[in-house]
Amino acid sequence: MKGLSIAVAASFLLFTSSCSLAEETEDLEINEDVKQVVFFSDESNDANEAPYYDAIIELKEDFPDTMQNMVILTPDKADPYYKVFGIDKGPAILILYNDQVSVKVYGQATKEQIIMRIAKELSNDSKRPPH
Repeated sequence: MKGLSIAVAASFLLFTSSCSLAEETEDLEINEDVKQVVFFSDESNDANEAPYYDAIIELKEDFPDTMQNMVILTPDKADPYYKVFGIDKGPAILILYNDQVSVKVYGQATKEQIIMRIAKELSNDSKRPPH
């Protein structure tokens, strides 16, 4: 009986660890064929979050179509996704593309650091292989 329990547990771990990012984030309604910006808000920490808001405002001016489709996760909705994306809590901003996290900025960061990393990836469309 012990061997059966171990086999079931191992099968469960193997199955759950083999899920793709798309499967783990299907509730977010992410289109993996386009670059999707996801913002994890931390409403309890305004000082750390202010540079993210400032960066998002500037990024919306330079990348209006992409930023218009940004997914915002407040702390009450973000819990299931912290582990999936490898962050402890917000604020964080990341870009998902082709079932992968292509850029991730989290925790304390300046507006310039956020803009530089996100804009570089959003500007990098010409280097992506066609589908």
